Amino acid sequence: MNKKNWLMMLLTFVVAFATFSSCKKSDEEANEVDEWVKVSALDGDPRSAAAGFQIGNIGYISTGLIGANDRAQDTWAFNTQSGEWIKKADFPGAKRNEAVGFAIGNQGFVGTGFDGNSALNDFYKFDQTTNTWTKIADFPGEARYGAVAFSIGNFGYVGCGTTSNDKNLKDFYKYDPATNKWESITSNIVNKRKNPFVFVINNKAYIGGGVDNNLFVEDFYEFDGQKFTQLEDIKSKSTSSSTYNVTRKSATTMVINNLGYVVGGSNPSVLSSIWEYNPATKTWNDDNQVFQGSARESAVSFSANGAGFVVTGKNGTSRYDDNWKFTPVK
Repeated sequence: MNKKNWLMMLLTFVVAFATFSSCKKSDEEANEVDEWVKVSALDGDPRSAAAGFQIGNIGYISTGLIGANDRAQDTWAFNTQSGEWIKKADFPGAKRNEAVGFAIGNQGFVGTGFDGNSALNDFYKFDQTTNTWTKIADFPGEARYGAVAFSIGNFGYVGCGTTSNDKNLKDFYKYDPATNKWESITSNIVNKRKNPFVFVINNKAYIGGGVDNNLFVEDFYEFDGQKFTQLEDIKSKSTSSSTYNVTRKSATTMVINNLGYVVGGSNPSVLSSIWEYNPATKTWNDDNQVFQGSARESAVSFSANGAGFVVTGKNGTSRYDDNWKFTPVK
């Protein structure tokens, strides 16, 4: 080999190595970015299994479990822009945990839950403008806790959960605030479940997770306000092109830039993992930084301005009041 060819080969190697090193460094730097930042903690008691809802940039948290058999009635508002917590009017119903919440317009709705003895079916409306609660029509299904709730357009939806006798459910009901009436809707969900998760993207709800007969259920659904459509399970099969397992109970969720995020929960141990769902491609990935607080379940979450917030929750007998902001960069 002559000297000229040897020099050309050496130069090619140096350029290739520099390019590889640069790409590797960029990848490492991306992986080192902190997507989670601790922000202002809840001013109220640490708790788990609280109800949450969001109106605009304000997230609300109400009720919850603050001790082994000690439940809360207080309501707090979190300004996702300023980071300020403001105490609001107390929830007027019985103290409870594992209630559900949803929002329509400038009103939030909280109901069902467990008071330490029985599952509940009462429901209340919170008016953001007047800072007042008003009792609305009782939930017409079986009294329950550990259910799931969301809103699409001008309607609220509540379903699944479990009764005082540990009877798991898969039924769904629709609430119309204009008439203050509930109606049963057709559900073709296969598995009953308690403590499922839900997130709403572009007026479609995505429902999955939960537990039934001591098994973590795998079926996953899209609901457009008219019908439930079963999607690929949330646990990959041996024939799947990627490997994922989002089965869990008591997870919390966020929606950021039309992507759904499922955070924490338990299966069976308490988790710190975060899974991203892309409804356009119907795919899951876990590329984001895991939750940086203590692993937890039964937390509350909000989403606003390209970020999400995870607050409260529990791990065993430990209950939390810390609040973590998530800004995805991957």
